[in-house]
Amino acid sequence: LNAIIGFTGLMLMKLPGPLTPDQERQLRLVQASGKHLLSLINDLLDLAKIESGRVELQLAPVECAPVLEEVVQTLLPTAKAKDLWLRVTPPDAQARVRADRRTLQQILINLTDNALKFTARGGVSIEVSGTTGVDIAVRDTGVGISEADRARLFQAFTQVGDAGTRKSEGTGLGLHLSTKLAALMGGRIDVDSEPGRGSVFTL
Repeated sequence: LNAIIGFTGLMLMKLPGPLTPDQERQLRLVQASGKHLLSLINDLLDLAKIESGRVELQLAPVECAPVLEEVVQTLLPTAKAKDLWLRVTPPDAQARVRADRRTLQQILINLTDNALKFTARGGVSIEVSGTTGVDIAVRDTGVGISEADRARLFQAFTQVGDAGTRKSEGTGLGLHLSTKLAALMGGRIDVDSEPGRGSVFTL
């Protein structure tokens, strides 16, 4: 898949030669489909590791501010592409969590990416409260989630909302994986949401 995605990217850069508009459109479909499948495979591999108890986390004190800055830098192009704002409320300089840094970043990227996917206007903010017992909230101005959907939100291979009108694609594993990874670090993910008023996912 990496080879397919890589060579498709080279063709889209027109290094081998010019493309017709139809060829370019079809290559972009190949690239998008390849990336989607690669994401699914990576999620399945992560889930298999968790279920088999082979996830090894290096828990240590982690400063929140640099991690949040990296999350924003990673997802800022996604926000700009949809004309959304992406903000971080600067955490207290002493705000630290005992966590595996890469896993913490993975969870926050997933929560923030989800928020951006389901937000059409406005944007997403990341807020940190506390210094030792720390809450990190990802707040969006998106469509919100009904009570019925919230009940199955963290199940594997689940995507909530109306499948006929849902515009975003995903593996249906992101939140399921995130809750399991959070639990391995001694944390949890809570959700507060209503249709039409956005959502708040708090780690």
